[in-house]
Amino acid sequence: MSRTRNLLATTAAVIGSSMALVTAGVSHADPTAPPVSSEQAPGLPAMQNLSPIIQQAAADPSGAASLLMSAAQVFIANSKAPEQSNNVANAVMNVAAEPVQPVAHLGAPGAPGPQAIPHVIPEGMVAGSESHLPPGIDPANAVGPVEEAPAEAPAEPLAAPEVVPAAVATPDGQPAPPADFPTTQDFMYPSFGNACLADGGSPMGLALSVAGPATLPPPGPGPGQIGYVFTAMGAPKLAEHQKLPLNVTWVNLSTGKSGSLTLQGNPEVNPDGPATLTGVADTGAGSIITTIFGGVTTVDGQCQFQPTIGSAVVP
Repeated sequence: MSRTRNLLATTAAVIGSSMALVTAGVSHADPTAPPVSSEQAPGLPAMQNLSPIIQQAAADPSGAASLLMSAAQVFIANSKAPEQSNNVANAVMNVAAEPVQPVAHLGAPGAPGPQAIPHVIPEGMVAGSESHLPPGIDPANAVGPVEEAPAEAPAEPLAAPEVVPAAVATPDGQPAPPADFPTTQDFMYPSFGNACLADGGSPMGLALSVAGPATLPPPGPGPGQIGYVFTAMGAPKLAEHQKLPLNVTWVNLSTGKSGSLTLQGNPEVNPDGPATLTGVADTGAGSIITTIFGGVTTVDGQCQFQPTIGSAVVP
């Protein structure tokens, strides 16, 4: 059980160390203290500008892709925007420009969606009496039976090459995750909290998504679902009651579906800290763009997090 509980914390720690982003503390832990500045987090302006656009797109998902592309283009045109913010805006624009199209499956007769093409027997032919091409197919373009080539003498069997397992390198000497650990899709940039830690510091929020079917976050997203995990790095464990919600708004750019949810504490994920909230959304298959923003209540007090944006593909 402890391995499952600490697995996501280990993953978040690896992400945090690779990003090498450190927030500066302040002299007191006032919940109304100003957030991390754009000088400390150059990608923050893009998050602050584009997160409300995702929320607006969720209200009218049919025009979400064009709305996001337009907003990203306007942001990129600002020559004063930090390079990291432009990178985020470019990523959002690329996701909106080329959403993955879900695979269409044939449905039963009368069911909505694509239908299987019925077998049509040409006029004058008795069913099952002889083989024939489907109507409309030119025989010149059809390949008939070919003569079988004479069987060659079997070659001497070759010795199977020795299989050497590849070494798994992990940062900071951390143990490698198990083989069935789900592939996670990290958000584009961290989220930053206000000075809400006991020592006056500001926690960094790391968000990731897991496309179903998967086992994490417990109990795991099913097919056509996404699991979300938000970890406040450096923060203690969650308070028993969350005073303010940590909101998720998502848009399926492939299907025009959208929705929202509030992340909750999960007794199976980091119950002793750092503060972690999870949730599962019924997004359906396709390209999903998501924003997470809002509050996290820890045993030290109330933290308010700047928005972050992520994209994921649900098969």
